[in-house]
Amino acid sequence: MAGALRPVVLLMLFASLLFMVDGLFDGVYPGGPAWFTGRYENLAEIAYVFAILNTVVALMVARGSERGLQSRIALSVFFIIERPLTAFVLGPKPIESVVTHFATAGVELVILLTALRVWRLGHSLAAGDVDMLLTLESSMPAPPPDEAAARAGSARGRRRSITARNAWLIGGITLGLAIVLVADGLYEGFVPGGRAWSASGDDSGWLVYLFAAVALIVAVRAVHGGKLAMRALIAIALILFVERSFSPFVLREQDPVALGLHAVAAFVSLALALATAGAIRAGPAPERASVASLEAA
Repeated sequence: MAGALRPVVLLMLFASLLFMVDGLFDGVYPGGPAWFTGRYENLAEIAYVFAILNTVVALMVARGSERGLQSRIALSVFFIIERPLTAFVLGPKPIESVVTHFATAGVELVILLTALRVWRLGHSLAAGDVDMLLTLESSMPAPPPDEAAARAGSARGRRRSITARNAWLIGGITLGLAIVLVADGLYEGFVPGGRAWSASGDDSGWLVYLFAAVALIVAVRAVHGGKLAMRALIAIALILFVERSFSPFVLREQDPVALGLHAVAAFVSLALALATAGAIRAGPAPERASVASLEAA
């Protein structure tokens, strides 16, 4: 059941990234138009506070805190209301910021539904089993011999997740890839008041934000052991590897920092493809059999 919490934690980290991106889109950066002006209509810097708060709660949930999970459910309800509302109430915002607000609200809705499912499942178990459910690092203990025999038939046909190590490896590499892609977009000047955005040519660099979002969304299912999602993640990683490797030559990029970001993203994409393929080959963690059941056999 530890796998049930992995999508929640990864989505929370993705939401923190969206809060940071929203703050940049709103002009909250050194020299930006909304850099701590103190005016009510320009309280865009609150997005950074939300990002920090969200990351702290994510760490609590990752450590197996039921109170942290309950806090995150309450925060999700708040953000689902706050994000669309502040997209229009606190003065005019660029279209990129409005889209980010609504995208964050959508992610928060998914977090809310997933966290509620895990919380209800935890409270449907015995009191001693709740901590086991909420612990990401622990594995499910073997049931008693008679209970193991009763579950043996149904367990054979049940889809099983990948190992916790492979799940965290895939999630961590995907998050690193998203950070590098977002950094490339910011460095290229795709921020409010920066260069123009278009779907082709030199002004299409903002698509890295879309690439990062797609990779993270697919990874949420991949870390849960979905074979289709894992294969899709391999395809996305290989596409990004080719695109990051050859786009500097097509666009005749000369900036060494931009070339370095492209190279790092290409290597991380390749690492993600290899890690996901390795997880598919390794399969799920071996079942733990109790000593009593082995002796009985």
